[in-house]
Amino acid sequence: MDQAIFALVFVPPLAAAMVSILPGGRAGLAASVAGGALSLAASALLFLSGAQGRYGYFYADGLTGVLLVTISSIFLTSVAYSAFYLKRVEGSLLHFRWYYALMDLFAVTMLLAVMVNDLGLIWIFVEATTVTSALLVALERQRTSVEAAWRYTLIVSSGLAASLLSVVLVYLSQGTLQMSELLVDPAARPVVLLLAVGFALVGYGTKAGIAPMHAWLPDAHSEAPSPVSAMFSGILLPTSLYAFYRTFALLRGTQYFAAAQDLAIGFGVLTALVAALIMGHQRNYKRMLAYSSMENMGLILVGFALGGIGAVGALIQVVSHAFAKSSAFYESGNILTVYRTKDMSSVKGMEGRLRYTTYLFLLSCMSVTGAPPFGVFLGEFMILSRVAQTGNVPLLTVLAAIYVYAFVGLNRQAIGMAFGEAREAAPPVREEVLSVLLPAVNLALSLLVGLLLAPGLMGAAGLASLPAATGGFLP
Repeated sequence: MDQAIFALVFVPPLAAAMVSILPGGRAGLAASVAGGALSLAASALLFLSGAQGRYGYFYADGLTGVLLVTISSIFLTSVAYSAFYLKRVEGSLLHFRWYYALMDLFAVTMLLAVMVNDLGLIWIFVEATTVTSALLVALERQRTSVEAAWRYTLIVSSGLAASLLSVVLVYLSQGTLQMSELLVDPAARPVVLLLAVGFALVGYGTKAGIAPMHAWLPDAHSEAPSPVSAMFSGILLPTSLYAFYRTFALLRGTQYFAAAQDLAIGFGVLTALVAALIMGHQRNYKRMLAYSSMENMGLILVGFALGGIGAVGALIQVVSHAFAKSSAFYESGNILTVYRTKDMSSVKGMEGRLRYTTYLFLLSCMSVTGAPPFGVFLGEFMILSRVAQTGNVPLLTVLAAIYVYAFVGLNRQAIGMAFGEAREAAPPVREEVLSVLLPAVNLALSLLVGLLLAPGLMGAAGLASLPAATGGFLP
């Protein structure tokens, strides 16, 4: 495997960013879509090749391949959906050519974060995602969106300072930051590594929306343009969890691994519980979807920490959630375009105005909350199965209660929007093909993950080899 294939993953969107900022800005959309398509093709080729190990400055394994395909897919559909969404944006903070350039660079930083062979470079690229995306949050130039952008920048950058300390501690313990070496060398000073895992959880967990470091997430996801919200929820949060996971996995085989697992499981359960309790009482439908993303990240963190089939389930949930949640945010853009408000009390009787969007939105909400046969259901089922194998009945009970509460809370709200009685009668809206087709494609891919692709993901990622949790949490 040549390094050229890795370059083909991130160079097309990087070139698209350069084209987008050319005077006139007319080529931004076409260049971004072309860059996304080429990046997806290269990512798929890398995944199918089964690349494993170090390739110069890059590192690849099954986990890398799955995430590259997911990131490039959501990027491609998000820039394509932007062609529809940007029509409704008035008084934009940025010229649209800068919007497309920043979207391209945002994708580049995430792609590089999951394929470089150095923990220090991973930290740099995760931090760079903040730089490339902050202005996108404030694109619509509302007071609330500008405030959300500032909060996002300050909180996430402060949190990532902790993950920088984690990187320093890893180097202090192992004498290298090269993942190809770290993953095969035994832990030289496991106590220092345990401390590094703790700082990584706080730092990268802030970017991933892990409670109680999540204060930026509901505002940024709800105030950002819908295509940006889709990239935040679908791929930015998992990219941050990937950075944590690479540090977390260094402790396996040591006497402190169980303590690291318990720490991650505790934060994951807290995150999912907080999000589930809040989600069903939101008045803003985009904030509701943001809390749903937070709940999914908490459960995914639990799955990675549990190891074994739980880690495989977490990866399946990452992929399926990315497609289903991006679909839900695209549909929220359709709703916002017609109703001109994010207040759920003013969005009733959608079925009579946006028929296709309504049913896609309901299906997307069911998918992200774990309705069978979507992939999120399979991932959650595998995580619960791993907990059952450990015999940890209290943890199993808590997770099952979170699943049920989140499912009922979010879908009850979505059904109210779809079939509730509207304040005023309004004629049906003619929905543009692009605004319906892209959400439908991503929703179908979420279903495909659950029905067909799960066995391939299981074999490719190799996560089942991660030692299982000892059941120390909530004994």
